[in-house]
Amino acid sequence: MTIYIAFSIGANDETMAPLAGSRFIRVSAAALLGSIMAFLGAVFLGYKVEETIGKKLLMGPITATDVLIIVFSIATWLTIASWWGWPVSTTHSVVGAAIGLGLIKWGVGGIAWGNMGRIIGAWVASPLIGLLSTLILDKVIKRLLYRQINGLRQQIELSRKAAFLLLAWTSLTAFSRGANDIGNATAFLSAAVSQDPLLIRIIVGIGWIFGLTILGRRVIKSVGLNLVNLDPMTALVAQISVALTMFIGTLMGLPLSGTHVLVGAITGLGLAEGTWINIKGLKEIFYTWIATFITAAGISAATYFILAAL
Repeated sequence: MTIYIAFSIGANDETMAPLAGSRFIRVSAAALLGSIMAFLGAVFLGYKVEETIGKKLLMGPITATDVLIIVFSIATWLTIASWWGWPVSTTHSVVGAAIGLGLIKWGVGGIAWGNMGRIIGAWVASPLIGLLSTLILDKVIKRLLYRQINGLRQQIELSRKAAFLLLAWTSLTAFSRGANDIGNATAFLSAAVSQDPLLIRIIVGIGWIFGLTILGRRVIKSVGLNLVNLDPMTALVAQISVALTMFIGTLMGLPLSGTHVLVGAITGLGLAEGTWINIKGLKEIFYTWIATFITAAGISAATYFILAAL
């Protein structure tokens, strides 16, 4: 089941979408690079968010059965979403599953509502930060760089340099995403099942690699190629914003949604550049965010109810 949830999280990781959307490398190569960087982040920095989710969300003691219910609920929903190419939030999935279990098992008093409010605040702020920071960065970069461009040759050279910088910033984002999202799978396992959280993170990280390289290309393509039109420079602007937001949030132990930050940044980029934005696609993504929390909670509550009745 640990490999199952890891595979599902990796399959829904769209971190490398701006890199693929810039056409600098192929979608398959972007997925492979993202899986390697996410694995490193998960292993070496994943303990930050792991503690926030595993020990500060539910008030009651977590059993092995509870962990199985939560993991099953998360993995089931993420696999369905990834198959259809929906970039849903893993953070929404794990929090929804935990809340669904907590409410049906302990009632309202079983939830640490103060910490839950902190998490919701991060959910609301993260896409706005991604959008606004991208708007600002786009203006600054245009003012500093584009004034210096004279002719097609310099424009091509600037795009080439931007592509290599994009590769570096995207790798940092993938590292931070792995460190932030790994807690979604390992937090409750580490708290209730194992005394070796590092080993769990390594196992989950391997599952993440398989999920991202095998099935994650669908979501990368959905966000990077079908949401807005990107070139190396514009994609770099979005990626800097995402990388900084995710890395700082991870260091603070905040369970941010990388999907929220990335989609917010890409939308801000579209607004800044005055380019095409797939409004219908944005609406579909927004609806899946809402559906994720509700569906994961429902699956978790229903599974607990069924097991308790047996």
